[in-house]
Amino acid sequence: MAHAAMLRQRHIRAAQAVDLGVLYTSISAGMLLARRYLTGRGIDQELPDRYGSAFGRTAAKIYRSATGSEPRRAWSLVSGKWRRVNGYLPAETDVLDEAFTTYKRTAEYVVEAAPVEAEDGCRIPACVGTWHYDKTCVAGLAEVAFDGPDVALAAELSAPTTGGTPSLVAFIYNMSSLNTRREMRDRASAAEFSAQLRRLADAIDGASAFLPA
Repeated sequence: MAHAAMLRQRHIRAAQAVDLGVLYTSISAGMLLARRYLTGRGIDQELPDRYGSAFGRTAAKIYRSATGSEPRRAWSLVSGKWRRVNGYLPAETDVLDEAFTTYKRTAEYVVEAAPVEAEDGCRIPACVGTWHYDKTCVAGLAEVAFDGPDVALAAELSAPTTGGTPSLVAFIYNMSSLNTRREMRDRASAAEFSAQLRRLADAIDGASAFLPA
């Protein structure tokens, strides 16, 4: 009992020492948020500040209708305060795109704020510049879902738009903990990781013989 109490105290002290900004930013890494999406479409910051929540509700309604489930949750710094908001993976961009054309206060920007042209140096195929931010373009590749809400192994491709080295990132998405990431900056490291995944898949295939049909 004394050992358990000591461990609890250590966990409490460690939690109290965590910088919330770093924690929330790490948890929400790789997520697409309503306000960031709107500014990425060329909308002035004033509109996301005033109507970002309403736009987010429109996107959430579209997501529920399409998937039958609730959107993932993330953290966003809004007016100086960290708030829980809905978040979307890069592969779910179409949800926000539909909300952009549906929500009345952004529908009028459909022509004026169409996705910007891809910046020089972008090497992601079919990129139109919609998800360029901080001079980086990010594209979701695929994900593997696990039991429990909002838990998945996902992979994304990140490419600087002004030169530099692209990278592949595989990360565990879990709203109850920090993301676990593995970043690959050359073909050898990407090949090593994919080989490990293939070995895992082969092992699962072999073990599936013990399961009922």
